[in-house]
Amino acid sequence: MSHNSPSLPLTYPSGAAVVLAPDASSNEWHATRTTGLGGSDMAAICGLNPYTSPLEIWFAKVGQPVPRRDNAVLDEAALMGHALEPVVATRFIALTGLPVYDTPGTLRHPTVPWLLGNIDRAVLENGQWGGLEIKTRSSYALNEWIDEPPVDVQVQTQTYMALTGWQFYYTATLIGGQRTIVHRLERDEELIGDLLAIGEEFWGWVESRQQPPVDGSHATGQLLDRLHAHPDRKDIVADVVEVEWLLAQRARAKEQIAAGEIALLEAENRLKAIAGDATDVYAAGELAYSWRPQRGQISWKTAALAANPDLDPEPYRGQPNRVLRIHQENQ
Repeated sequence: MSHNSPSLPLTYPSGAAVVLAPDASSNEWHATRTTGLGGSDMAAICGLNPYTSPLEIWFAKVGQPVPRRDNAVLDEAALMGHALEPVVATRFIALTGLPVYDTPGTLRHPTVPWLLGNIDRAVLENGQWGGLEIKTRSSYALNEWIDEPPVDVQVQTQTYMALTGWQFYYTATLIGGQRTIVHRLERDEELIGDLLAIGEEFWGWVESRQQPPVDGSHATGQLLDRLHAHPDRKDIVADVVEVEWLLAQRARAKEQIAAGEIALLEAENRLKAIAGDATDVYAAGELAYSWRPQRGQISWKTAALAANPDLDPEPYRGQPNRVLRIHQENQ
């Protein structure tokens, strides 16, 4: 089980200090979050969060409300993730044998005042403190977690190592409510340096209240859709140079996408032609790609033939569905 308090003093080599107790009110917690950037903020600022854009983080930090994303599925996923934290922590203890402790609240770095965060748990390993980041994900995310945590989670944990000064961090992820995957990450000074530089630039935009550049993420597009869902005027006069440049950029991008799709289809068609009636293609003694029948699909035609053996099967025969998979893309 997760302990309520450490048996040894919980230390932060960085000199980080507790600025808000864990039992603080929701209003206090949200107010404190506006005074700095945490691990999940940094992942979003780096463009790694599919649901939260850098622009949305900026609005939150400068205190400008934005229309809330209306997604009951994501809301429940967040709610259940929080509720399952103790369960995943207990499973981590069983898998690793390491003691896990609750943390004392919101921390702030002493010399980088915008760097703050709430770490999920602390881990004591060979007399040294480290962190534990707890996640819950659907079964569809399994492949993203097999070898190492996704990049956004690595950014989050490295941010917390910068905050605390700890040298290692664990992740424990409950996949599909059935499988717990544990990874251990070492402190990466180069990545931490890059993250601190990115955070410093972003926090400068917050302090100056200068809106950061609009990026190309889907999350930013969705935010702009929500912000401007109800237009109240018809015309606006814009800078002609900027508009013409952006329209030209868009036209070039569409041409490149179209050309890329043609090139992709041509390459795949030629690979299929090489495979012919074979399912696996080897080059230089190694599997290069496969073109195999798709498994596990039962069509209504198959079901009809199974239920009615006397039917003429010919009208019910469909084209076999084969899936092209490039071996390197699966590693």
